[in-house]
Amino acid sequence: MAMATAIFLACNNTENEAYMRTISAERLQEQTLFIDPKNSPLDSTERAHFTRLNYFPIDEVYRVNAVLQKFPNTDTFDLPHSNAFKKPYQKYGVVQFELKGQQFELLVLEPVKHKPGYENSLLLCFTDATSGKTTYHNGRYLDLIKPNSNQIELDFNKAYNPYCAFSNRYHCPIPPAMNKLNIAVEAGMKFEKH
Repeated sequence: MAMATAIFLACNNTENEAYMRTISAERLQEQTLFIDPKNSPLDSTERAHFTRLNYFPIDEVYRVNAVLQKFPNTDTFDLPHSNAFKKPYQKYGVVQFELKGQQFELLVLEPVKHKPGYENSLLLCFTDATSGKTTYHNGRYLDLIKPNSNQIELDFNKAYNPYCAFSNRYHCPIPPAMNKLNIAVEAGMKFEKH
């Protein structure tokens, strides 16, 4: 019994270490993108004032399994964006999950016009108790891929700020009112005005 427990813990630690390395690598890639003159979302003036992206420590508590309830009919609506802009989206469905002992339900959106190569992408934008304090006031995003079942993973360690947090040249979706979490999601990207 003790040996079986030891093997389980060793496997668990190996999976945890691999996960931590993956998230760390993704964060490094994001940092590199922001300072790359060819691919950065920032112009040269903005890059000159940019120091680095900041993140909460990686915490697997914020990696949760959710149930996706897809809507049978998806009407198109104009989603408000920053800078008084609007873009057409569809209400794809809702995700239901438990986090920190509470049950939540958030609206998942699908852009009407997908970028090439992103035809299966969905958007989950949200605000929480950290918004406007340690994270961007207009909320953060999670990119999702349409699952083959009603099960989907939400990893808030991957929550990121939209480009409009760093530059007024972008128009970014504002999270729907129902996507406000009443807890502090201390995971993913932080925000400090550069």
